[in-house]
Amino acid sequence: MQQKSAAPTLAEAARALKPRAFALELTKGCNLRCGYCYYAGRETAYDPKARMSREVAYQSLEVLLRDGPLGQPAHVHFFGGEPLLDFELLRDVTLYGERRAREEQKALTLEVTTNGTRLEPEVIAFLNEHKIAVGVSFDGPPEVQDAARPLAGGSSYALAAPKIRALLASRIGSGLKTHASVVVTRLELDLVKIVRHLEELGFEKILLTPATDKDGGSNGLREQDLPRAFAAIDALGAEYERRTRAGERVSETWFPRLVGRVQSGERLTQFCSGGRDYLGVAADGKVALCYRFFEDERFAMGSVQAGLTRGVTERILAAPVDERTVCSRCWARHYCGGGCHHDNQTSSGAIETPNPIACELFRHGMDRALDAWGRLTHDGALPGGRRAPLSSRAMEPQPIAADARPRLVAGTHTRALGEERIVYDPSTHEVVALNESAAFILGLCDGTRGPEQLLAALEQRYAAPRERLQADLEATLRELYAKRLVTG
Repeated sequence: MQQKSAAPTLAEAARALKPRAFALELTKGCNLRCGYCYYAGRETAYDPKARMSREVAYQSLEVLLRDGPLGQPAHVHFFGGEPLLDFELLRDVTLYGERRAREEQKALTLEVTTNGTRLEPEVIAFLNEHKIAVGVSFDGPPEVQDAARPLAGGSSYALAAPKIRALLASRIGSGLKTHASVVVTRLELDLVKIVRHLEELGFEKILLTPATDKDGGSNGLREQDLPRAFAAIDALGAEYERRTRAGERVSETWFPRLVGRVQSGERLTQFCSGGRDYLGVAADGKVALCYRFFEDERFAMGSVQAGLTRGVTERILAAPVDERTVCSRCWARHYCGGGCHHDNQTSSGAIETPNPIACELFRHGMDRALDAWGRLTHDGALPGGRRAPLSSRAMEPQPIAADARPRLVAGTHTRALGEERIVYDPSTHEVVALNESAAFILGLCDGTRGPEQLLAALEQRYAAPRERLQADLEATLRELYAKRLVTG
């Protein structure tokens, strides 16, 4: 008889992970001084002489092409500082990587994150010719951009905006990936205004990332800012719903992504792939959990010269979101994944413990996304048309015992939607839309009422024959039990 092999240890699982993507710190130099920049506190912050050598960059590519997972493209993310301050290095690394990938018969994808101030015509032409995805760090209208991302001796908006327009115009219809990366601060919380301005520049994908600040030392969001931030999220959600119903173009922001997760059933157990198959390579070749952890030896992972170490990866694998003390109690954990490692570390002192302000913002946004999904699905305004009142998981009909005392399963999240209700079960990652009568029945399931008491409550509310109400009650309870939304 063949023995069943033992499950791999954390160390074995960590060593088995292959580096799929490297974020290369081409230079620590930057021409902007963003108030929320995580670089600012580092010993070598913004040092223009601290640049990656071609040797280190080429070694990084060799590691990716040699050790990356089979069947997946190697991915290089050019980062900084401001990587376009050393465009020659970016150009040479791109050409070297493309040549070596052809020789190894492997695929290679490329990406750059830039503040947009160095998008000269020859740079744009090169990025387009080599199909390099571009993320532009840009925070919105002039008064917002210039306050958040100051440029010594001038306006960062005036310098970057025309170049960003030129980049976006050059990519129309090309299919080349381009997005704006916005850091949201207390300086401007009108998200609709920010998104509209970036759309006017030509962006169709806009990443909104809140900066938080528990100590009041920056313009990051603080606890007292949450009511304003919630109102801004609600307004952005209302704009998403309005455009969707009107058949207008909807740029990719929070709500299309979050509603898409509800529709697809995508279930997150980690926030990102940082420290697993996406790693940061500093200018000197040292490898870290991601680019935000350069110069923090607690999250060092070897080097491209001497090889990778996987102790940090073991720590990440040991703390999936369901096993984190704080996250395991949060209903939205499988939509969030536990929060950004660096954001967690900065706010709480541990990568496994989430930032409480970021948690409040995400939960509010996810609740608002459930609202949008429920309304748009009910009205057939989303692809796929209207769903049934209860989702369609296969089940075996079960009789309801006379002594049953149904109650909502602990940890289940519910959201009123007028007289209807959205119910989400984190344990199964199932989202259920209840019609008005099913929502009423679920509201009565508090563990104190049996079938007869529930039926009596239905008779008081609805003017319908007892036999019909009893049939509806039994059918609804069977589905609620089958979907593990109620127990008892």
